[in-house]
Amino acid sequence: MIKTAKKAMSKWHLPQLLMYFKRANISMVGPTIAYYTFLSLVPLVMSIGAVAGLVGVNSSEINRFLASQLPANVAHVLVPLVASILKGGVGVLSFTVVITLWSASSILATIRQVFNQVYDVEDEENGLITRILSFIWMLVLLTAALVIIIASSFLPTVVDALPVSVPFLGAVAKQAWLYAGLALFVLLSLFNFLLPVIKQSWRAVVTGSIIEIILLLVVNSVFGFYAQFALKNVGFYQSLGSLVVLLIYFNLMASVLVLGQVCIAWLGTFKRFEK
Repeated sequence: MIKTAKKAMSKWHLPQLLMYFKRANISMVGPTIAYYTFLSLVPLVMSIGAVAGLVGVNSSEINRFLASQLPANVAHVLVPLVASILKGGVGVLSFTVVITLWSASSILATIRQVFNQVYDVEDEENGLITRILSFIWMLVLLTAALVIIIASSFLPTVVDALPVSVPFLGAVAKQAWLYAGLALFVLLSLFNFLLPVIKQSWRAVVTGSIIEIILLLVVNSVFGFYAQFALKNVGFYQSLGSLVVLLIYFNLMASVLVLGQVCIAWLGTFKRFEK
């Protein structure tokens, strides 16, 4: 029995999986990333609102998109917050927004550090270069978010304006989750490949990114039920309850991102996933 268990563990490289999991230190990393994300929420919303205003997307469309993609409990907290921030008049992309976006890039710098920790390697680049790369990644994520919002806003209008009615295209154009899912897959694959110092094979990265997306979908689906029952005791204190909801949600999202990289590192130990 013991020999069979050891053989199974060796076959599935479970010791390596446990090693990567311990290195990730998710119990500490998740709250850290959640904290930085919470602090960076306002500048990120300002940046998205500023650029969206330049291309003619109004705040109601952004709020509608968020409400359709997030768990109800998170949307209930986040959508009014976003609406309040966007009312402040961020119609132009000012130098101040760029500076605040730079400060928000600390999230990705932290995630990069954690990814390298999974592989037990030191980042050979200095802190400034790492921060610049994180800033570029933040711009990429911002651009992707804007593209998804713009697509969900304008594609149905474009399809309706076609001289020939195509019901299939009309149905697809109204599915914002489809654009979000495709963009999420591409971004996570690039994110998981480029961010850490150690580069795994694309097969491992793509497979790990798919696992990551499945975990994100599960978290999104389950979090509403969790928040409904586990957080009902803080419902009386509205501000405290809102803070707890966002922090727990960001914590779970951060944990899934790190777990995705752990899966990719583990898959890289199998011959079929080698470069």
